[in-house]
Amino acid sequence: MSFASQIRPVSDRSTLSAFLRLIAGCVTAFVVTILWLFAVVLLLSVILGRPVRDVAMSLFAGTADNPPTAMTMLILVAGLGVGTLLAARLWQKRGAASLFGPGAKTMRHFVVGAGATFAVIAVISLIPPWDLGATRSALSVQTWAMWLPFAVIAVIAQTGAEEVFFRGYLQSELAARFRAPPIWLFLPAIAFGFAHLAPGLPAQNVWLYVTFAFLFGVLAGDLTARTGSIGAGWGFHFANNAMALLIVATPGSITGLGLYLSDRSLGEPITVTFALFYDLAAVLAVWVLIRRLLRV
Repeated sequence: MSFASQIRPVSDRSTLSAFLRLIAGCVTAFVVTILWLFAVVLLLSVILGRPVRDVAMSLFAGTADNPPTAMTMLILVAGLGVGTLLAARLWQKRGAASLFGPGAKTMRHFVVGAGATFAVIAVISLIPPWDLGATRSALSVQTWAMWLPFAVIAVIAQTGAEEVFFRGYLQSELAARFRAPPIWLFLPAIAFGFAHLAPGLPAQNVWLYVTFAFLFGVLAGDLTARTGSIGAGWGFHFANNAMALLIVATPGSITGLGLYLSDRSLGEPITVTFALFYDLAAVLAVWVLIRRLLRV
């Protein structure tokens, strides 16, 4: 695996010791993420002149149905990236380049991944069936355009944080110690799937989201392993989230930055229909196209 080769082996470190360090690194990343969360809430409390408790309640007990709250939720997730960089430096003596991949290659792969995703979405929107879901206007075009540059940066940061942790850190550390792909590919994907667990939703919805997230994790992990950077998976992830958060948002999720709202809600039980297989086919088509474009 090319990405794992960036980790310099340490002769006096056993597999058990390395695994314990990985666990410590994961704990460190999440602790830093929690501290980041508190720091953002405290900063908002100072800026808004409101009690910390009120700010926290408005963020986590309400809905992210307006641009400032939606932006804040994405920025909170970005803290995972900061935590991962610190954890890798502290426990594995790894720099940022070993987590992302070579800079120029990572950015080029990001553009290819995002471009391929947007291209597939554009193509499938032009072929039948066209009525996979009705939408209605959410933000005015002027408001949406004003927030768009900041929203794009926030989605890049949010998806980058998740990719650098699950693929750049967790997957590459496992791959450096275990040759079997089921270990270094599936374990991070399972963790990524369960990171999307939303207990408040109908049970069938929860498991469908976890399953789709797991599948995406496998595909993004495969791209990371084949290309030697997180760029392709990151671009894939970014474009997917940009469509779901900035173009057509789904009620029950982060909707405050969407130009349109879907008529479907995350709170409504999902049935297995043609639309689900259509979405699955689109995801697989993107993965195939990215591999073809990058020749991996």
